[in-house]
Amino acid sequence: MRSPTLLDLPPPPDSVTVWPWTRGSPALPEVMPDGRDWPLISIVTPSFNQGRYLEQALRSVLLQGYPRLELIVIDGGSTDGTIELIKKYEPWLKHWVSQPDGGPADALNKGFRYASGEILGFLNADDFYLAGCFARVAREFSADPAIDVVSGHGYFAKASGELGMATFSDAWNPRRFRYGACVLVQPATFFRRAAFARAGGFRRSGSLCWDMELWADMARIGAKFRAIDAFMAVFRLHGGSITASSEHRRRRRADAEAVRLAGRAPSIPDRLLHYLYRIVKFSVHPGRTLRQRAFFVSTLKRWSL
Repeated sequence: MRSPTLLDLPPPPDSVTVWPWTRGSPALPEVMPDGRDWPLISIVTPSFNQGRYLEQALRSVLLQGYPRLELIVIDGGSTDGTIELIKKYEPWLKHWVSQPDGGPADALNKGFRYASGEILGFLNADDFYLAGCFARVAREFSADPAIDVVSGHGYFAKASGELGMATFSDAWNPRRFRYGACVLVQPATFFRRAAFARAGGFRRSGSLCWDMELWADMARIGAKFRAIDAFMAVFRLHGGSITASSEHRRRRRADAEAVRLAGRAPSIPDRLLHYLYRIVKFSVHPGRTLRQRAFFVSTLKRWSL
């Protein structure tokens, strides 16, 4: 499917005037500058009672102006009006379903079974892409067939969608990842279908860090990562999200540690190296880190995620 235009989609609410409500990305030509077809990009959006945010997520995919696109929505049985919203956008969806599932990782595995794209990405229902994101991703993958994972930068946003502090993907480094100092911005990370298949898809572990599990599994099978200096997506902070939830905070940290250390209990050297690597990372961009923390305080009323 070629991306629809702004006029094709349902009209936006009268009160909003920002991307992706009242403008779209310029339409790309049918083929790339070298004459090749654009790679097919498949996006899966898992959703559960996030109808307040979902429309912005869907529009940020559909208004990329991209010539070859699939969008798949896997809803976990929402009861908040999400289904009516999905039906509004049904003509532009490759597939959608609403039924109970085993959580986000299970929903994503289901969704990617319907995907046929060479390049895959997943966008949580409360996040959204920035204009021009897919064109940059496609060019990066097409320029280097050896690259399996591309990560860009993004922004944290308030619940309203208002952009706040920038957040940055790090160049992949297995040792820094092990000790919590290598982070990929999830909605700004895309991967080849072949690497996803070799990694076995998402684990059905019940972990709250299903994205980190996928990065670790793709690294394990030898996937090649590239971080690019481009802002591509927005990560929304609000009390109802899993990442920002105080209720899940302790469990999420334990799950992240289990992923980084491959399930083994941390030793004293592990603890020391964790703090050392974090201090080194902080020392490179102290102002950036402090501004992010201040944004967390203003939006979530706490110092960290």
